[in-house]
Amino acid sequence: MGRLAVNDIREIVTKAVIGKGNRVFNTSVTMPETTGLVIRVLGAVMTNHCVNGEKSGDLVEISGSYEIHVWYTYDDDKQTDIVRMTVDYGDIVELYHPLRDNLLDSDEIIALEIVAPYATDVRIEAGMIHVDVAFEVAAEVIGETKMRVAILGPVAQAVRAEITFDPDDDLREIDAAITPDFLEATITPFE
Repeated sequence: MGRLAVNDIREIVTKAVIGKGNRVFNTSVTMPETTGLVIRVLGAVMTNHCVNGEKSGDLVEISGSYEIHVWYTYDDDKQTDIVRMTVDYGDIVELYHPLRDNLLDSDEIIALEIVAPYATDVRIEAGMIHVDVAFEVAAEVIGETKMRVAILGPVAQAVRAEITFDPDDDLREIDAAITPDFLEATITPFE
């Protein structure tokens, strides 16, 4: 293939992912006071995780919240209750290999949950319930970018064989009617 002339190259302006980053959170949360003295923790569940991303100058900031629900026993293991708490979080996400160093007003931020919040450890210390929580979120920056494409010219149409099928044909006749090069096409550049 010879050299392409300037007229054979086009620029397409499109929106694309121009930067990505992720952040792993590992936090320890002390639950609010409980009913009675906690004897045993029966379970811990995180629900209602919401994550948002926004521009903060030329940085991407992730923020969000989730709820922790801890089921526990008290009164010498005779009664159970659930303590709930909403946890807010936020941090800067570093972008890996961004297409440019600064964010524009027209850039959009998409925040995604990669790993939902989950308890890595639940313990009782001095009558209080402590929950270690881990999760991962990601951010994508969507912005305008340009792509250069080469214009190669029209594609010549291959001649198609006329195939008709009779319900009584057997598979050998059908196989014989198929042309092996039916997907090939000839590409010729503009002169």
